[in-house]
Amino acid sequence: MPTAHCVSNTQGVILAVDQGFLDLVGRPEADVIGTSYRDLTHPEDLGISMKMLSSLVDRAAPMRLRKRYVRPDGSFVSALLLVTHFADPARLVSTLLWREGEEEAQPARLWEAALRIQHVHSVRRAAFGDDLATDPVGSLLIAVYLAEAEGRIVHVDQLASVTNLARSNVIRWLNALQQHGIIAAAVNSMDVQLTQLGMLNMERTLKSVFDSPLEIDRLYPLSDR
Repeated sequence: MPTAHCVSNTQGVILAVDQGFLDLVGRPEADVIGTSYRDLTHPEDLGISMKMLSSLVDRAAPMRLRKRYVRPDGSFVSALLLVTHFADPARLVSTLLWREGEEEAQPARLWEAALRIQHVHSVRRAAFGDDLATDPVGSLLIAVYLAEAEGRIVHVDQLASVTNLARSNVIRWLNALQQHGIIAAAVNSMDVQLTQLGMLNMERTLKSVFDSPLEIDRLYPLSDR
């Protein structure tokens, strides 16, 4: 499933994109940077885009949106977006998935769950501080999963930056995960990837985000309340 990334300001003006986004909209970078999302969005989807932008506030959870982009030849392609703030609240980053001519697939749901969990980790660190809110294993596994889901190669230094962990701690935890058969490689110079067992366990974990709500009455009968 193709992926793309786009950085914009809170008014929806595009500041930076990757090649995936250019492939999605079918335009060269010079025709995209500095333009508004309004110039690329299907007219019928402008309303939901404007509503999404107005709903985003500092530290808001990723906003999920499906909308259509218009290509130069007049055709359009539907994409799933998750939009959230950068560390700079004046900047928005959008991660997009699309399948031309196909409905949204299960991998997109798992990818969304991983992004939401990563967002919760970052908000918790900001609220409580690194000393009280650390979750090294969870943060590392989410970062590695997202890299694989988006077709990226991730290294130890990148993991240290994303998780806000010391490089030595990243290596220590990756070595522990490797010993448990979850991570395929934890050596400094090698790419970090999940094993088949690690991927299966991550998918099982992420699927639980969309499980049916807990049955409060079953967990806590009235007689116990």
